[in-house]
Amino acid sequence: MALIRRVLRRYDARSMATLISTGGVIPLPVISVLAPETLYPGGMPILLTIWSFIAVVFAVTAIRARLTDLEFAFLGGLGIVGICGTSMILASPRSSTLVLAIVAVIPAIGAISATTRLILSHLALAIVCAAVVLAVTTESLPAYLISFGAMLGLIVVPVFLVVALRKSMEAVLDQQTRLVGIDPLTGLLNRRGFLIRASQLLSAARSSTGWIGILLLDVDHFKRINDQYGHLAGDGVLLAASAAIREHAPVGSEVCRYGGEEFLMFHVVHDADELWLSAERLRAAVAAAAPVTISVGGVCAPLRVAGDNLVSGRFETAYSTDDVIGNLLGQADDCVYQAKENGRDTTVIKSIDAVIWNDGAPSAHAADAERTVSPPSASLYEVFYRRPADFVDIDSRTSGR
Repeated sequence: MALIRRVLRRYDARSMATLISTGGVIPLPVISVLAPETLYPGGMPILLTIWSFIAVVFAVTAIRARLTDLEFAFLGGLGIVGICGTSMILASPRSSTLVLAIVAVIPAIGAISATTRLILSHLALAIVCAAVVLAVTTESLPAYLISFGAMLGLIVVPVFLVVALRKSMEAVLDQQTRLVGIDPLTGLLNRRGFLIRASQLLSAARSSTGWIGILLLDVDHFKRINDQYGHLAGDGVLLAASAAIREHAPVGSEVCRYGGEEFLMFHVVHDADELWLSAERLRAAVAAAAPVTISVGGVCAPLRVAGDNLVSGRFETAYSTDDVIGNLLGQADDCVYQAKENGRDTTVIKSIDAVIWNDGAPSAHAADAERTVSPPSASLYEVFYRRPADFVDIDSRTSGR
């Protein structure tokens, strides 16, 4: 059992399928020596030549474990030619047909994860080789047409099915990625959705005013509402507040439900005064639309990109997307606390020094969003035994601030 698990962990689906399809031809020389009648007279040298190519495909795949597209293109092509050649020298028509049918496996394997060009190349090669084999082995034109039609369907249909399944999975995974970033109650982005889009938002700010602003809007005494009137009433308050924030948010801004009773707005601004005016409009809108008030904390800063600025004769430290957003959120959260201490239902905004952003640094959240549940490059063990990650839509922080 342990050996099987090691094998499953080592090979992906494409490599394992290649091993299985070519491995069936490996014993043919031994079988032909023990039963010479399986080959046409004089077919042993041809068989050994073909067998050597197929053995190379099997050995390289076994050693490499996970083939690149280029490696699979070359080895898959050799496998197709080798299988068809083996089919031509077998004396038994039934054995010849069964071996030829194996040629359909390789294009179907390629369809799991290869590019469209590679899939079509293997598909065309398999069809041409099968046509040649059948032209040599069939005795009449009607027999050839019937055999070729059946073989054409055997080769093409599995490829179409695999491609259709692959596209369907990609569509489902894309939908899952989008849905997992949406708050189900308000329809706004949730924390995960916002962090996934953070790099895009920073890039937009860089190409616009060069200033970024973040507001955190926290519903005052939200825990008291839940305790006195129940969570259903609390949800109604959140719906009303989110609708007001969405309606009055500046054009081009991004709004999300960042926590239990806390909302976030990311906006490209010119200065702190513009961010303060936006915060005041949102605070007044929520007070008019819902039976609650909000405390607003915000921070704004010029955005610079690593390598573009030299200050005092030295380069400043550049931060990744996650670090830039984390720093801004931390300071905005401090402003929210200050607004609470000032009596709630108020706004505190501050400006900070320029933020140096390393736009080439990977974002952990964006990378996580691109990770599929069972990608084609995953090992067989991951495909059959790994469970999908548990996604968390909302970080409930009902602190009652």
